[in-house]
Amino acid sequence: MSETPQEPEQPDAKQPAPEPSDTQPSDAEQAAPAEPEGPKSLTFRITPVALLGVLAVIICATPLATTAGTWALLIYLIPLGLAVWILRTRTTFDAQQVVARTMFGRTKFGWDDVVSLRLNEKRWLKAVLRSGKEVQLPAVRVRDLPRVAAISGGRLPDPTTQE
Repeated sequence: MSETPQEPEQPDAKQPAPEPSDTQPSDAEQAAPAEPEGPKSLTFRITPVALLGVLAVIICATPLATTAGTWALLIYLIPLGLAVWILRTRTTFDAQQVVARTMFGRTKFGWDDVVSLRLNEKRWLKAVLRSGKEVQLPAVRVRDLPRVAAISGGRLPDPTTQE
């Protein structure tokens, strides 16, 4: 059996060619969505799951606190302090400023005051200000640098794009 080469199929003359309106996207499809804006601010905080550890400390402290007398109830100040530290400690970045909040205070400074970021020995970041002061940035890690660079509006370089 020998096969003969076939000619490519020709479109049927009976079928009309598609109209231009059928192939062109509609107005809704033509209007491409604008590039999505990034967040207006970023907040880094200690994970609320850490409150489960506080709950464990409360459970473990209860036998001692209830049987050792009235003064032993002060042992509940330890988990209370831990809970306040977890809920209050955070760093918030926006386009104009940085707010680093700790358990007992907060530090606010503008992006123009930041000279550089420094890695702390505990893997937290510190902001080095023009005055020479170093401000701890609670809950901000090295892995967060690309997001911090993006929210800074180009004031800090993105370390992932540099060679």
